[in-house]
Amino acid sequence: MKKRKHYVLWLAAAVVLLICFSIFLKEVAAQDPVPSRPSELVYVYDYAGLIDEADEAKIRAYAKAIDDRTGAQIVVVTVNHFSGRTIEDYALELFRSWGIGDREKNNGVLILVNKENLLSGKSGRIRIEVGYGLEGAITDGKAGWILDTYALPAFEEGEYSKGITDTFMAVAAQVAGEYNLDLKEGEFAELSAYSGEEGIPLELILAIMFFIVTWIIILSGLWPGIWRRPPGGGFGPFRGPFGGGFFGGGFGGFGGGFGGGGFSGRGGFGGGSSGGGGASR
Repeated sequence: MKKRKHYVLWLAAAVVLLICFSIFLKEVAAQDPVPSRPSELVYVYDYAGLIDEADEAKIRAYAKAIDDRTGAQIVVVTVNHFSGRTIEDYALELFRSWGIGDREKNNGVLILVNKENLLSGKSGRIRIEVGYGLEGAITDGKAGWILDTYALPAFEEGEYSKGITDTFMAVAAQVAGEYNLDLKEGEFAELSAYSGEEGIPLELILAIMFFIVTWIIILSGLWPGIWRRPPGGGFGPFRGPFGGGFFGGGFGGFGGGFGGGGFSGRGGFGGGSSGGGGASR
């Protein structure tokens, strides 16, 4: 009798486990798989039709230029929905499945957009997924700042293509800066507006330098000698404490810039990976 009771309990437990497993399989089957890895790397995969043609061409041009110069790959993907999955899980699976970035450097970035949540205003609209090798350049906080600054304001105005493009440009500026590409001149100059770094005005620098030098002169007791009266009467020239004029030389210009030449293709995806770094909104 006791053995029969144990048998019934084991059978009931097995049935429950089988039911739970069947439900799990149905949930998995209902979820759309991430898109298959494309055979060609074109940097923009607008499956949801959210990006204007001109913006798409702009993203591709900058992404290819950065890839050619650094090997870092920035890829933009839009999809219609995630079928109940979180944007974090979807982005991580897509990133690893496609292998964005170099296999050794893991220097890839994925910008993923969910059209369903975008139109409904729900969270999980957009994510920046960062490869291991660029987590220092694009921290979770910086990725969040990019989305708050460039993506969300445009999305709220219904300017989806602009929000995606500006987000890409801000990410590209961080990647280009990490590899010391010149953001002030040449082909990457437009990225400087998205770098989030505002330089100190030259006028302020000169004013600070003048203030510091003046105090050094006063504290060192050299001030009377600067404006000493020459033998012939009147005041002498504004002399510096070390001889010559107070400001003896000017500032040289910054030369250089990028040389000419077109882009050379690097091939397809590099096999990079991500550990889940980035931010979502």
